[in-house]
Amino acid sequence: MSLSTTRLLQTLSFLPKSHPPLFSSPATRTFLFSKPSAFPSLSARLSLSVHSSTMGDAPDAGMDAVQRRLMFEDECILVDENDRVVGHDTKYNCHLMEKIESENLLHRAFSVFLFNSKHELLLQQRSATKVTFPLVWTNTCCSHPLYRESELIDDNSLGVRNAAQRKLLDELGIPAEDVPVDQFIPLGRMLYKAPSDGKWGEHELDYLLFTVRDVNVHPNPDEVADIKYVNQEQLKELLRKADAGEEGLKLSPWFRLVVDNFLFKWWDHVEKNTIKEAADMKTIHRCWEQMALVTTAEVCDAHSQLIGSGDLRVLEPIFQIYGRRPVFSGQIVTLKVFEDNVLVRSFLEEKGNGRVLVVDGGGSKRCAILGGNPVVQAQNNGWAGIVVNGCIRDVDEINGCDIGVRALASHPMKANKKGIGEKQVPISIAGIRICDGEWLYADTDGILISRTELSV
Repeated sequence: MSLSTTRLLQTLSFLPKSHPPLFSSPATRTFLFSKPSAFPSLSARLSLSVHSSTMGDAPDAGMDAVQRRLMFEDECILVDENDRVVGHDTKYNCHLMEKIESENLLHRAFSVFLFNSKHELLLQQRSATKVTFPLVWTNTCCSHPLYRESELIDDNSLGVRNAAQRKLLDELGIPAEDVPVDQFIPLGRMLYKAPSDGKWGEHELDYLLFTVRDVNVHPNPDEVADIKYVNQEQLKELLRKADAGEEGLKLSPWFRLVVDNFLFKWWDHVEKNTIKEAADMKTIHRCWEQMALVTTAEVCDAHSQLIGSGDLRVLEPIFQIYGRRPVFSGQIVTLKVFEDNVLVRSFLEEKGNGRVLVVDGGGSKRCAILGGNPVVQAQNNGWAGIVVNGCIRDVDEINGCDIGVRALASHPMKANKKGIGEKQVPISIAGIRICDGEWLYADTDGILISRTELSV
């Protein structure tokens, strides 16, 4: 079970760690060797059959019949980080964190933001029976286009828009004539990863669809616990309550990412009737933060024995917070340099795969060993964060990037370019030893280093 396992809103049953996950073999995933169908693949039907016969021992025994059917009959569209279709797999596999992490399964999704003629946004609270993120508040509708011809059409995102119309009926009882496909406006795409409870989670390339319609709403209780329309000020109050932990109110991670990065400026366009001017479907916004549900303070409280043994260490509070992701975590890659940034840039040109680059720059404050261009590359290459025992520059550019950055300070001078340094060696920052392959967890309270991936 990974770090993100507290504050559960629903109890799930789990297999023992020694038991292999059900349906985890590559045979249950189908790649592009056949024509897509509106019906589940043979492998999916076989998986459902096997699953049904072993429900007493299955890890998903807590699912209700509706969620079980959706998890094993629905087949999501697998894509790469550039949104190219590479295959399809069951909803079950696409949301299993073990497979997301080990096989980097990424699926296409959509999030609908429906406004009425008063420019109020329709929100839903997900039902208690949802496998991922039960009872959290989120945008109007969040789901997945399926691997079927009508929902694979790339032209002007027609497949995703077809799927959005289908799910608005399924979840909210909104008839198709109330939400014509041509009235969905695709504004952007967002790539993110978010564990739900340690076993389940999301790894999605999410299409953000806006529409302004007065609709008839009849929520499906299997999908939706509650709904409400909010204006901008009312949503800001909900955000305040969620941040303060009041009334047990929680927001979905994808909704919070959209709120923090796009929603209010796009909402202004809605009110001005200029929403199409905000559209940018060329960019894929890579939000690699893993939306930790556990704070570093809670981890310290839960793992006093690990702190005592040295398996869990706390870095001294010497770092400044930069970038748009104050919370990030990942496996560590170490680098040791001094006033030279060639190897720093070289590392960040590689695929990050959610890792964190930790650079021991010797604590030098005489020049910057990290600038804006490498951070943009790191964001685009999937690094979760960068920690620099030294200085950075181009602060405004870095603060606009979807990545977590820590450094001692900023400095306008550039570094040397001799390429001198040591890769993936043990380093020491403020007296704390850090090894390549360990794990880092950072939030606004501080930075933790763990010998292994944490569980709570």
